[in-house]
Amino acid sequence: MLKVKGEKIFLRELCKDDASDEYLSWLNDSETTAFLETKPNQYTKEKLKEYIQEKTEDKDVFFFGIFDLETNTHIGNLKFEPINEELNYSVFGIMLGNKKYRGRGIGSEALKLGIKTLYIERQISRVFLGAKIENTTAINLYKRFGFVDCVEVPFIYDKNTSTVMIYEYKDDQ
Repeated sequence: MLKVKGEKIFLRELCKDDASDEYLSWLNDSETTAFLETKPNQYTKEKLKEYIQEKTEDKDVFFFGIFDLETNTHIGNLKFEPINEELNYSVFGIMLGNKKYRGRGIGSEALKLGIKTLYIERQISRVFLGAKIENTTAINLYKRFGFVDCVEVPFIYDKNTSTVMIYEYKDDQ
């Protein structure tokens, strides 16, 4: 099981045992899911376990839990899906479910660890993400990290409500 340590957090591939009541509560919280494709009350614990199993068995997906390094507390998730080795790209998504950890640099650290791991493990250097236009906090984070607006994208999205950004990983980062 892949595990990557940072300064405040570690990333670990999720497993069915991670489908806790707290994780389920994030998915049923309208504030947490406001900018996600997932909508509240879409999951039961059993459906969540099935979802985790499906994603972890798919070779074209990296699905990590974000955990507090000191307490081992599961605080969010990071996902790269799909991973397209032929075209050298993946699409990134993140959810910081535990609200106590927001605004503390956790998203930046998780992004850095995840993108570097994607490059090391699968040699993927181009990462796309989609963000709702009104999610300015996330968009500003992505821009500070080095993502730029993207004109040509390899997938369909709603240009009226979302923006797509790209990041090119360099081996010396």
